Amino acid sequence: MNDSDIVISRVLEGFHRVPFARFTSSYTNRRCDHEAGMVMIGATIDGRPVGLAVMFCAAEKDEAILESIFVDPRRRRIDVGRSLLAAAGEIATRAGASKLTGQWYDDAPSSSLIETLLARDGWKTPEPKFNIHRASRPGFEFLDRTSRPWRSSSRFELESWSGMKPDDLRIVDALRESHDIPLGLHPSGETLLEISADTSLLLRDRGSIAGWFLHHHLGHDIIRYSSLWVRPDLIGRGVGLALAIEGVRRHLAVAERRPRGLFVVSLKNEAMHRFITRRIAPGLDRSSALLHSERAL
Repeated sequence: MNDSDIVISRVLEGFHRVPFARFTSSYTNRRCDHEAGMVMIGATIDGRPVGLAVMFCAAEKDEAILESIFVDPRRRRIDVGRSLLAAAGEIATRAGASKLTGQWYDDAPSSSLIETLLARDGWKTPEPKFNIHRASRPGFEFLDRTSRPWRSSSRFELESWSGMKPDDLRIVDALRESHDIPLGLHPSGETLLEISADTSLLLRDRGSIAGWFLHHHLGHDIIRYSSLWVRPDLIGRGVGLALAIEGVRRHLAVAERRPRGLFVVSLKNEAMHRFITRRIAPGLDRSSALLHSERAL
């Protein structure tokens, strides 16, 4: 580091974020613009952007989340990353958090650099928590060829999410409380992304809403398979997997416009991992482990 290479890390607001926008995704930028608790920390040298950290630090939460950290490759190894981490820790501490957590892909080009940076800052050894799977049209076609079509019955019906009526939405909202559905599996859990209404599905059991498979538009050409939920008494009967397969078929029907898909599976979800290994692994483009680490503040 030269004497002139003084790193300054500070919270970015308003138009000050613009020069740093290229260091992160458009989705993260939207979250920072609209979601309370999102904080952008920019690092500069001589006023020029050299790095960016994004964190989620909600009030009265014990945990702050480091969403992403990036350092310009031309400015690495001069403590830009450590300066960003220090600023993130100070902000989280002031907000009342007692720990800072972070996640990243194990096969990301910068994965080893992130691990080295966090280890030097006292973070714990990273552990995998989720698997992220990506597929494109050949994968959708593979699952379509190797799976039975959905068969209508007097009991179960599948409907497109685009046909949802106001009464249906009210029932879905009520199910969250009556069945204690985690926010991440409920349609109201994602407020920033548009639901892919022509590929998302609603499951009915004798006319009553009993499940759904929700997709969201993650980018102009990619759909995220966000949440699959079925009523607890239906778990283990193959209904959820049939719902997932039919959702992929709906995606295949619009693959010209949305050719890519992505979904996240917890390592604890053994049933889904068995299904992936047996049925769709040959059709996947790429699978990554999402590593998790944390540091006490």
